[in-house]
Amino acid sequence: MTENPNNNMNAQLNEIINDEQFDDMRDLLEEDFIDLIQVYFTDSQQRIIDLRSAQQKDDNANGYEIAHALKGASANLGATQLMHLSGQLQEACRERLISDKAELIEAVAVALQRVEQEINQRLGL
Repeated sequence: MTENPNNNMNAQLNEIINDEQFDDMRDLLEEDFIDLIQVYFTDSQQRIIDLRSAQQKDDNANGYEIAHALKGASANLGATQLMHLSGQLQEACRERLISDKAELIEAVAVALQRVEQEINQRLGL
């Protein structure tokens, strides 16, 4: 029986952290991993603030850059859901639609909270 690719994609969209990607990064960085996580949290929280500001100012160029940076950082840690939402926001900025995306930015903020909770639980922080 073949696997339904739509089911696999839906599972990825609902996945908070990709175990394999997260573990690979932890193994690669070893003792520096906790520092990376702390920087990721701090930077990502600031990016959410900056995205809200860009949305209020209808600043698609800045919104695109911020969403792109958040997407890349999230991909490195295996934060799948946050990566996908950031990608959607990045695409909206490319289409010059950031002013209509307050709800998507809040979804990104919620996804970041879920990532933080999941990582803290995994690391016992």
